[in-house]
Amino acid sequence: MKALLFALDPVAAAEPDAAVTLTTPAANSVHPAGGSLFVGWDNSTGREVDMWLVRGEAARVVQLAAKLTDAPSGETANVLPDVPEGAGYTIEIVARDGGEQGYSAPFTVGQEPQGAAGPAAPAAF
Repeated sequence: MKALLFALDPVAAAEPDAAVTLTTPAANSVHPAGGSLFVGWDNSTGREVDMWLVRGEAARVVQLAAKLTDAPSGETANVLPDVPEGAGYTIEIVARDGGEQGYSAPFTVGQEPQGAAGPAAPAAF
């Protein structure tokens, strides 16, 4: 029986698994078009990233930002563009070379249900 020998590339073996992970927006959150959308991410690629608004099966709707930081983590506030209301939106963060990418949890574009946010109505006398 012959033994199979091969050389392991030490540079490739030393590289950590590259990944992009989104930390916000929260799953099932609701964000109005024209309002602020806060996005946070962790980036172990060491490369600048671009940010896209996506709906459905990775159908990019609009680019929200380009050439964001190559730092290990980042966050930014964006104005959510005027897009059709509905569920199934996500944020995609992708390394500038088109390699690694990560997606946020799905969220909805629309108005928050009445009573979900803001001060309580004054009591009637």
